[in-house]
Amino acid sequence: MRQVMLFFLFSSLLFSCARNITSNNGGGSSEVTGYEESLAAVRPKVDYQEKAEKPEEVLKEELNGQAYVPEEPKNENAKIDRVLSDMARHNSSISDLPGYRLQVYAGNDRGGFEQAKSYILQHFPELEIYESYSQPTYRIKVGDFLKKMDAERYYSSIVSRFSSAKVIMDNVDVQKSLKIN
Repeated sequence: MRQVMLFFLFSSLLFSCARNITSNNGGGSSEVTGYEESLAAVRPKVDYQEKAEKPEEVLKEELNGQAYVPEEPKNENAKIDRVLSDMARHNSSISDLPGYRLQVYAGNDRGGFEQAKSYILQHFPELEIYESYSQPTYRIKVGDFLKKMDAERYYSSIVSRFSSAKVIMDNVDVQKSLKIN
């Protein structure tokens, strides 16, 4: 027991005499590690001198006796306007683009075809109606939608009346698609 007590006494005396070193996080003190590094040899050297204004005579000599005329700033607006007008002309010539339509009715019954057509004319006058007949099937497609989300908005109000309605991909008229709210 006496040996254990002496061991604790000796170890506490030993640790209490230890040197207290605080580290400096700011720049890495060389006192603690003894390591120093100088980057002056690899840093670029830049001479900062202010530009001296040259007298007009010196400028004329440098330009072979001609007077110094500053360059006009480049104006690229004419080129940009030309490109934009070409793009507008090209875009105005496009009439059909891939888009979406709603197929409201597809069936063999002419009476059902006429009822579906009159319902669409009454409730959705802003939508263009596209009728087709391929014996023996009557089809009604409505709308010219460039975005599927727009077609689905109308679909949600039409599907309650026509359960077989669906959104289909088709080429749509661009001008008519812009008129749909």
